[in-house]
Amino acid sequence: MKDVFIVNPNSGRNDQYHLMNEIKEHFQGKRIIIEKTKFPGHATHITQKYALNTTEPVHIFACGGDGTLHEIVNGMAGCKHISLSIIPIGTGNDFIKSLKGYQKNDFFDLSRYNEPVKQNCDLLKVNGEYAINTVSFGFDVNVAKHVNHFRDKISVGGIVPYYLGMLASLSKPLAQEYRIQIDDKKYPSDKYTFVVFCNGKYYGGGYKPCPDARIDDGKIDVCMIRNVKRTQIVGLAKKYEKGLHVNYSEIVEMKKGKAIHMDTNNKDVDVNLDGEIRSMKNPTVEILPGAIQLLLPRK
Repeated sequence: MKDVFIVNPNSGRNDQYHLMNEIKEHFQGKRIIIEKTKFPGHATHITQKYALNTTEPVHIFACGGDGTLHEIVNGMAGCKHISLSIIPIGTGNDFIKSLKGYQKNDFFDLSRYNEPVKQNCDLLKVNGEYAINTVSFGFDVNVAKHVNHFRDKISVGGIVPYYLGMLASLSKPLAQEYRIQIDDKKYPSDKYTFVVFCNGKYYGGGYKPCPDARIDDGKIDVCMIRNVKRTQIVGLAKKYEKGLHVNYSEIVEMKKGKAIHMDTNNKDVDVNLDGEIRSMKNPTVEILPGAIQLLLPRK
């Protein structure tokens, strides 16, 4: 098996230094490849290179944040000869929070990958693009756009850019109108502040829109929150972070499905895929059960 480390060089320097020391210690004398990304989307191109050569199994280590992970997943989706491990050296690492029983530091101990834990993982597919964690519409997409802006402007990581992004987004309309169809059930047109489709439980720096989501159950968990007022948003956000918003049944509806269509009346809307912002008309979100295999560190 070929071991390939795809590293985002813009991720945390201290974590990168620790990672390189781990590679030297645990992969000495072994055939490994270290590929460093040079531009947005480069991790997808690198991964596709290994996806096209099916003659040898490949173990890819995604070394970065959720953005790097998103790019790599889009290069390997459906490739049975590629397995994926995650080394969370980015500023945002929401997906690993859904992997029960693991702490962030567990993923840095490369000795634990000698006998890894195999984990099948579903993917979400939206108009030809894949997401491993979440797909969302509405207020949080505006937040994500501002988060990306603040990350470029300030050096503070963690939850701070997300709070700044939320404050900046409050100056815009909080709700958008959609007609939503989940499998065979059509919902009437309504204004929604949040519409989130989940494979993992967490997004946006630790918010928990779908507390019951699982990465291997073959279902999309859906969180729909209707027309939240500005006076409610801060209080709701605190509940949302802990997954307690599900108790507000007058504005929150939780569902599960395998295919969801968003009717945007043929207008382009912003969509957040694992933190990456896209513009789409009338998107359809599908679940692809067991689309990739994760290799997790031995517990």
